[in-house]
Amino acid sequence: MTVTEPFLREQGFESTAFFYNPNIHPWREWKHRLDTLGEWVSRTGTPLVVDDSYPLEENVSMLVGSEPRCAACFSDRLSRAACKAVECGCESFSTTLMLSPYADHPLLRAAGEEASARTGVPFVYIDLRHLYGMSVRLSRAAGLYRQPYCGCIFSERDRFARGRPGRASPGASS
Repeated sequence: MTVTEPFLREQGFESTAFFYNPNIHPWREWKHRLDTLGEWVSRTGTPLVVDDSYPLEENVSMLVGSEPRCAACFSDRLSRAACKAVECGCESFSTTLMLSPYADHPLLRAAGEEASARTGVPFVYIDLRHLYGMSVRLSRAAGLYRQPYCGCIFSERDRFARGRPGRASPGASS
């Protein structure tokens, strides 16, 4: 169980995890994150839906042509989540990025609200950044992998080129 699950249950939400991350580069990192999610859902019993497509060329092309890149990424991923929510009969959708102090929350919220307007499925935004420190401690205690950068090739470059351990690039999410 993550730190956010009890909080969301208190609010009346049940979770189904959805993995769609065409932004994660390289593929080994994408696979490692998917495997970690699989480990977590097996421990918690949380249902998991996986979109295992890896459209690298399309994703990089979209990001290169977008400014800010994070807005395009959030829009792509939350649009897919909203469509999957419709397909699965979910009453609403959200994102784990609400927990990240590195994510640009106004961009994140706007992307979720736009996806909601297109699909008719409500987007639930709750600022969970106050739970970030606790989530780090709990995930480390559980031995779960924690990624060192947001995921896209640009955030990987920015994170490792700067050489600052444990810090994502400004505006990037963890």
